[in-house]
Amino acid sequence: MKVEIRSVDLGRGEQQLAGRALGDHLFDEVIAPALRGATAETILLLSFRGVEFVTKSIFKATWHRLHPDNGVLVPSMVAHISDDVRAEFSIYLKSERVAGLEALDWSEAEVTLATLHGHLEDSAVSALQAITANPAATAPQIQSASEEGVSATAWTNRLNELHRQGLAFREKAGRAWRFLPIAREVRRG
Repeated sequence: MKVEIRSVDLGRGEQQLAGRALGDHLFDEVIAPALRGATAETILLLSFRGVEFVTKSIFKATWHRLHPDNGVLVPSMVAHISDDVRAEFSIYLKSERVAGLEALDWSEAEVTLATLHGHLEDSAVSALQAITANPAATAPQIQSASEEGVSATAWTNRLNELHRQGLAFREKAGRAWRFLPIAREVRRG
């Protein structure tokens, strides 16, 4: 699978980002144009370079719109975040009971290292670890390699949840789906 990484600069020289109106503006004027022509193999990096402070309303207006409850528009990650922005991002994700990734290292074609923030059920973390260890595996393949005693159907549900949250890619493999992590290595934050 060939991945395209697109990066958008949300800081744009500002040290503080606050307010729903600014968040909506950033989505409409910065993020939405970057989504044009995006495919299922696109990763969008939201760069907060130079930003020292962000409010929850910024994430609600940007991240939430990229990650609606019914599934992601395009898998997304934050990047270049300060400690304060990281803390606010984690608080936002936990309050929404969702997970998100912070890209730490990447090239034009792949994210090699990311940190997991927010809320992710232990079973979904296990599935993320499984596809990180066995990229492009199907649920039956993961079930065979696993010592958890979980059915292939349960693995499929876990992997589909990762895909819905934008933490994994999937591609058709006969009657099954192959799942790939959106980052080669994922650490817990």
